[in-house]
Order: sequence, then C-alpha cells, then structure tokens
Amino acid sequence: MSADRSEVLVMREAILAGERIAPRHFALDEAQWERMVHARAPLWFLAHWCDAGRAYALFLDGDQPVMASTPMVEGRYLALSKTVPAAAWSERMAQDLWDARPMFARDVRSLLDMGGWVHSAPLSSRRAPGSPPRACCPEDEPFGDATGPVVLTDRDMTFGLSHRGLVQRMLGLSPGEGLRHVGRISSGGFVAHALAYCRAVEAAIGGSVPPEGRDGRIVLSEIERISVHLDDLARVATLADAGLLATHATLARETIADLCVRHGATRRLTDVIAPEGIAPGIEVRELADAVMELVRTRLPDWHLLHEGAAFRLRHVGVLEATRVTSLAIGGLPARATGRSFDLRQREDDPRYGAGRAGSLTEGDALARGRLRLREIRDSVRRLERVTSDFGVSWEDGRQRVNVGEGIGAVEGARGDVWCWVRLVDDRIDGFHLRDGAFSLAPALGRLVGGADAELVLASFGFSAASAAG
Repeated sequence: MSADRSEVLVMREAILAGERIAPRHFALDEAQWERMVHARAPLWFLAHWCDAGRAYALFLDGDQPVMASTPMVEGRYLALSKTVPAAAWSERMAQDLWDARPMFARDVRSLLDMGGWVHSAPLSSRRAPGSPPRACCPEDEPFGDATGPVVLTDRDMTFGLSHRGLVQRMLGLSPGEGLRHVGRISSGGFVAHALAYCRAVEAAIGGSVPPEGRDGRIVLSEIERISVHLDDLARVATLADAGLLATHATLARETIADLCVRHGATRRLTDVIAPEGIAPGIEVRELADAVMELVRTRLPDWHLLHEGAAFRLRHVGVLEATRVTSLAIGGLPARATGRSFDLRQREDDPRYGAGRAGSLTEGDALARGRLRLREIRDSVRRLERVTSDFGVSWEDGRQRVNVGEGIGAVEGARGDVWCWVRLVDDRIDGFHLRDGAFSLAPALGRLVGGADAELVLASFGFSAASAAG
C-alpha cells in the first residue's frame, strides 16, 4: 500500500475531502485515509483511537479540532504512526483494547496488557482468554505515583497496572451516569476531565449551560489549577530538599481544600461539575474571593523560596523542543520548552486574554516550576475578571444542533484534555478521553533514570492513571 506522490495533499485538504458526518468529523474511505497519512504539512496531532469498526484521528487545525475516521477491514487499517510518530502509543493502546491492527506501525508491543487480564482485547468481538502476568525482570525500574505504578524497561515506560477500563465502563451509560466515572480519573483533573466531557456531551446534543453555570465552571477550573500546581510544587520541593517551600505549598493547598468545604464544595473539587453547570450549593464567588486573598498574600514568598531551590532544579529532566514537536506534547511541559499554545485561548469568553505566564525555553524542572508560579498568578487574574462580571450574557455565534457526537476540550493544570462522545438513543455509544499525560509519557522513558527519577516525574506532574484511562 503506497500513496501516489502526485496525489499527496496538505493534511487539512486530505481530511476535508472526506464525507462530513459531524461539525468537525470527516469520514474517509481507505484511499482517502492513506492520502491523509502521507499528506504534507501534518496538522498538530491530538489523539488516535479505535472502536469495533473504525479508526479515528483527532488533530488541531489552527485552534480548532478536526477529526477523521475510516472503517477497518477485518480489524486492520493503515497505521497513522507510519508518518506521525506521536500516534504510536495510541495504536498500541487500541491494539490492546480492541484488537485493532495497524499496518506498517512503528511499534506493535503491548502498552496496557501486561498479562493477567481476564480477556485479551476485552472490547473486541474477537477477545480471547487472557495470558498470565509476565514476570518482573531485574532490570525493570518501578516507580509509584499517587494513583498507580509505572514500569520503566529499556528506557520505555508502560503503565498497564494503572489502566482501569474507563471506555468499557462508559459504553451504554447515560451521559449523566458517565459523568461520575470521568470526574474521578485522577486527582490532577477532577474538574478538567469532567468539564471536557460535559462540553463534548453539550456539543453532541446542541446544549449549553446558563451564564452562571459557565462562569462557575471557569472559577472552579482555575481553583483546581492553583491547587494542582501547589501540589506539584510541594512534591518537587520535597524531593529537591527544599523543605520550607514544600511546607508552604502543602499548607496553602490544604487551606484551599478547607475553603472549598466551607463554601459548599468538596476538598479536592470532586463532583462539582454538573450537566447544568456546577453542583448546587457551592458559593462559588465567595470561594473565589477567599482563594484570591490567600494566593495574593503568599505568592511572593513562594517565588522567593522556589528561586532558593533553583540550583537543585536547573538542568533536571530537560525536555527538548524537538521531542515536544515529534510527540505532540502540550500543556505546561510544552510551554516550559517554548510552545505557547493554551486551550483557554480558544474558549468563547471575551473576558479572557492570553495569560502573561507565556512560555519559557529551558525545558527543565526549574522552568516548569517557575511557569507553575506564573500560572497561579494568572489564575488569580482570571478569577478577578470573571467574578467582577459574573453571569454576564453574550452571543457566541455558534449554531447548536443535536448531531449525536461532539468534542470537548479543557486546558487542565497538567495538560490539555480532549474528549469525544457519540450518543445513540441517549446512551454513550462511543467515547475517548485523552489527557495531556498520554502525550507526555513516551518522552519520559528517556528522561527518567538514576537518582533523580522521582524528581523528574514529579517536575512534570505526571500521573499514570491519567495517561492509562
């Protein structure tokens, strides 16, 4: 199978040549998919997944998503990784879950199934009895995070033991039933994951939330960003022997958790996103005021303490710009390596201006920490703008139509989160969630090693549970 080079198109043109079946979704036949794979000027890769009969690919076209899909023939399709290296891990995951077989793939090793599953390819009609778990080799280097183990072998990372079968749980549920599952994937995204999912469902049914619910979601998202950044700063400081910074960051995060409870939310903001906006009973503006006051008084001290640990963080876990591009890494790790994209820039909120945090170029643990502090400052500025104009209405110009499927996205504290949902008879018939950790994971195998392994992982805010789903 090879594309006629005289027919090679720019990738955007190749995708738009397909049949438009949803606002951002184009169905391609086998020849069209092949032309897309071999296209010039590849778009920024976001996600790739499969289901029982189709392969899907999601890209960023400017600041908007565009999606392509193609039917698989006897479980086979032309591998996207043939020309888009960042898709390799997605293909490995789809192979484990659906027995989807990518032809000419860069890598066909198992990513999730490390043995011990009741069934191999559990989502496929061709599933078979699982295999015994493989023995742990002496050269395997295990690392633990708050949500599950990571295994590093031959400078490659696998996280099968963190996989909880989210897709399998979601299929067949109502949108409301699915929300609780999505909102409890990882402590780094209780708000972000749920919000991306709700936005996808709203796009699918042509729905929207009232202005108060929209602004309540923004406030809770920014408070989660502050809290998660403080947690990552505390973890890094502990490992870098910066005890005073670790204490300050931990106490601040716990104070924010107490403020959340005092104002009607949960400590870590679980279950605060609701179909109508936010959960009832949350005093969201009062909570925002209390968090802003806390951060304003303490942020200068955090900056000073972080700079005191600079010698320990400089040149640690350097993520190169070429890796960011080849693996399509997003979020704060990419912004600390020179990429400027932030999903909040594409939200339909005229009050939001591009944050002053910007980006840095060093790509090390020090740059990531500095950027976290800058983003905490910018979160306070956004909270100020939203609470001073809370619940204002405006026309966003979008047509809202029930098309049965939708894409939602959120810039979470630990990276961009993308969600696709397809509904049939008010039940989830197709689902995919891509957390920023998944695009970051392939780069970590080369960076994690030696005495600084835990420090490197902490500096990225990496969560295996977020990556594995």
